[in-house]
Amino acid sequence: TWLGNMTTTALSGKSRTICDEIEKRLVHGHYRFGDEILANDLVKEFGASRAPVMSAMSYLRAEGYLVITPQVGCRVISPTTSEIEDFVFIFGRVEGAMAAMAAERHDDNEIRLLRATQQKIRQITPRKGETISLSFVDLVGDFHRQIHGMTHSKYEIERAAKYLRMSEFFLFNSNAMKVPQGVSLSIADKQRARIIEAIAERDAALASKLMEEHVRGRP
Repeated sequence: TWLGNMTTTALSGKSRTICDEIEKRLVHGHYRFGDEILANDLVKEFGASRAPVMSAMSYLRAEGYLVITPQVGCRVISPTTSEIEDFVFIFGRVEGAMAAMAAERHDDNEIRLLRATQQKIRQITPRKGETISLSFVDLVGDFHRQIHGMTHSKYEIERAAKYLRMSEFFLFNSNAMKVPQGVSLSIADKQRARIIEAIAERDAALASKLMEEHVRGRP
């Protein structure tokens, strides 16, 4: 499920409500790369004045989702393949660091919950050619968020959450949300299982290495 763990601390009231909803739409593929987003449409939809709408859009521009051109309008970003690859490289490093900290700081109950989430993922993992469901993506996101939580580091959890949402944004925009032919998500399933065991055994170096490989190997 969408956890709503936005960190829009610079926003409040109507601006924050609007920002949360727009980001949710971006992350879940409602808005696609290059789509125009009209401020006037949002004003009507949310029954708000223009100021909170523009505050929300400005925040999402700063977060990297939108491009706002004065006197022209607002569009969703259209990153190149190399830009997405650069993001995945950095995202892998971030997740690797979080996995390492989780290995050092977790408790036994957190490991039990992580294994339960992995079991749920396994039950709904799509096969080759099948559509990747929102439920599957959300559960995989929960897997990462639980590892973030194991670090018990408030500010790093917030930063890592931003990278995770951006990764889902790229995922929903970069393909038709079907498992590519020749790709098996069972490999990712095995990788997650190994990550869990490395964390459980408090092997920070191995947990970091496995997580980086897992993130960079996403189709």
